[in-house]
Amino acid sequence: MTQTIVGFNRHGIIMASDSRATRFDDQGRKEFFSVEKLFPLGRYAGIVSGGSGVSIPLTHGLRQEVQRRGLLAVEDILEAAVPFLSERYGDYLAVHGPEPEEEFRRLNFILAGYSLEDLDNQYQIYLVESENNALPFKVTPVQPLLVMPRNLSLEMRFFKALTSGATLEELAKLCLEFLNKVSALQEEIGPPFYFAVITRAGYRVLTP
Repeated sequence: MTQTIVGFNRHGIIMASDSRATRFDDQGRKEFFSVEKLFPLGRYAGIVSGGSGVSIPLTHGLRQEVQRRGLLAVEDILEAAVPFLSERYGDYLAVHGPEPEEEFRRLNFILAGYSLEDLDNQYQIYLVESENNALPFKVTPVQPLLVMPRNLSLEMRFFKALTSGATLEELAKLCLEFLNKVSALQEEIGPPFYFAVITRAGYRVLTP
């Protein structure tokens, strides 16, 4: 399970993620390890991956594709990301087949970034997801926040902070507080935690 928090207000976009991942040993016992899931996509966008472990190499492949094509605007990255991820995930499934555990048959990416084209909606968030290995990936625009898995209490606090004009640093502290709390209650969520912000100046790693 990946715990992700993404939102935006007039100051920019805040992205936060835990790093705990799950696998099973030869005896079917669950093991936990850490892996970074939050990365930049070019200068003005970022991506968080969740679900099946194949999401990480798919993310790295997409980063290389974005760099190769010199994409900057979030709309252009999204337009390239959906067919790229769908094709690469399809290739993976053709070789490996579906995961035996149903919980790993879900794959999602949260893509957020700055628009160089839409002056009225300069900060944008998209959920790109596949349920039960379905292709192509489904795209859902999101605003102004997305919490996965959902937590209504955090969503209410986060929404209030966003709409009241909280700074990105204040939002990051709120995310850190929540991640610390939820990781103490759920073994599938754990540190280290990663944070980034996206503004007109571009993508920046943040340490709250």
